Amino acid sequence: MPTFAYLRVSTTEQTTEQQLREITNAGHVIEPDRVYVEHGVSGKVPALACPQFAHLRSRLTTGDTLVVAKLDRLGRDVLDVIATVEELAKAGIALEVLGLGKLDGSAQSQLTLNMLAAISQFERQIISERTKAKLAQKKAEGFKLGRPPKTAPDARTKATELFAQGMSWRKVAAELGIALSTLQRLMKAPQA
Repeated sequence: MPTFAYLRVSTTEQTTEQQLREITNAGHVIEPDRVYVEHGVSGKVPALACPQFAHLRSRLTTGDTLVVAKLDRLGRDVLDVIATVEELAKAGIALEVLGLGKLDGSAQSQLTLNMLAAISQFERQIISERTKAKLAQKKAEGFKLGRPPKTAPDARTKATELFAQGMSWRKVAAELGIALSTLQRLMKAPQA
């Protein structure tokens, strides 16, 4: 049965040569028309939403093998990657990840995926805890957190002048280039 390769890089400046070299060095011989390359697509995008992967998936049939250099080439969201691997396994398509082995729906591959999901969840929780601790530290040090205001410092003064000219709330908001709700909050806020 045919073997396909999927290569992905996040920016258009990066190349996929190293990934293809790793796959061929592992002993895979893949016809050029069976190599699918995704340039400039973030790992945050689900695999099936990537144009080249979607095209590749339409060509894959039962018994085919898909080879990737690393599991993160299918994406960075472990739950999405697991869903993609499971979808491939249900269709009878084996996924071979260099250094990880075949993920084909077997009990061993299911264990591997479950361990990866658990590690990913743990990693997300650790990152969240670190972020919260750092934000608390910054707040204690007196840093102002959150997005900067959408309005210029003199927007309230300008709005007051426009209201004095008889303009409506909507027209003032349009003149200032802000949403009506932003204007309403601006005018209700106590003056500094």
